[in-house]
Amino acid sequence: MFFVVSSDDTPVCPVCGGTLKYRDTRPRIRKKEGGLKEYLMIRRLRCTECHRHHNELPDCLVPHKHYEAEVISGVLDGIVTSEDADSEDSPSLLTMLRWLQWLLMNLANIEGFLRNAGYRILGLGEELLFSHASLLDTIRQTHQDWLERILRIIYNSGGFLPAVPW
Repeated sequence: MFFVVSSDDTPVCPVCGGTLKYRDTRPRIRKKEGGLKEYLMIRRLRCTECHRHHNELPDCLVPHKHYEAEVISGVLDGIVTSEDADSEDSPSLLTMLRWLQWLLMNLANIEGFLRNAGYRILGLGEELLFSHASLLDTIRQTHQDWLERILRIIYNSGGFLPAVPW
């Protein structure tokens, strides 16, 4: 089963700010809780300025991960565990541990990106930059779709979260 993902927005390159033009589409696996797989057709775009290629991912997907964001955030929040009867097919314990390591490895990067976006884009002031409160924890406590929100902020502002080095 294939789903086509598209957008009416004029896409902007997160690297240089140039205009992104449609190039083609490609299939992308989306794994849901319980092992159900779907294939999404996502657009690939090319920047007219820096000539880099970008995949237009919907919020339900996490860059460089096959599982949907809801499953990953459930694992990171401790809601989905390897002992759950409804998730015994997937994800595996090793995959869950990699996601937890990925979050721990990127905590400082995430905080930095969120503070940068708050200061630079939202104009929240210098007190945000030097605050000791965790912006990630605040977002996690107030929004169920916290992972989708922070990834949108990070990747749409040109940021990147590296994968776990295994």
